[in-house]
Amino acid sequence: RDLHVRSRRQRQMCIRDRIIILFIFFEFIYSQELNLNRNSEKDSNSPILKSLILPGWGEYSLGYKQRGRIMALSESLLFISILSSYSFANKFQENYKAYATQHANVNPANKNRQYWIDIGNYLSMNQFNEEHLRWRDFDATYSQYNNWEWNWDNDNNRIKFEKMRIKSDTWKLRASFLIGGMVLNHIISGIDALYLVRTLNIRNTEITPVYYPDINQYNLSLNLYF
Repeated sequence: RDLHVRSRRQRQMCIRDRIIILFIFFEFIYSQELNLNRNSEKDSNSPILKSLILPGWGEYSLGYKQRGRIMALSESLLFISILSSYSFANKFQENYKAYATQHANVNPANKNRQYWIDIGNYLSMNQFNEEHLRWRDFDATYSQYNNWEWNWDNDNNRIKFEKMRIKSDTWKLRASFLIGGMVLNHIISGIDALYLVRTLNIRNTEITPVYYPDINQYNLSLNLYF
């Protein structure tokens, strides 16, 4: 139980950290937008915001069609992969619930994720309750009422069920990573659009040689004028 609580807290902290990072990024983008608006009288439909909304849109509007197509293609592939991952996850979920209904006399209605994990690790509800009572983990036990019972007809079917459940969870985990990749793709496209806007706003460049007599070394200084 303590492990479950710690795991939940770690997930909450991870989500909080991601929100903070995204907030800082959008704050940075917003500040760059203000600077660009002060220094330019171009249209108010910012390429940066376009790319944040739909990767590739901002690049395409700036005339960089090839870069825009690459970003848009990446977004499409990620979106299709996410849909496919959730589709496989749901398919395996439906299969393992039907399998448990057939071979363990399970009523699948209103069951949480922990329940499906538990029935994959124990042959019956009585076996589960007996072990957790020995551990004095009274809160984890299941009631004999409200259709919590299960009883596998043999251990091989329980193992087969557990493999199907793990496959479903694995596909869901892949989908979560792909969603993170999609968010990252939006951020990368926004940064790319910002870089292109900055590049297009360069009016002049100047390369100046600099001599440092103390170390007897020459360097080149690049100055950009917006």
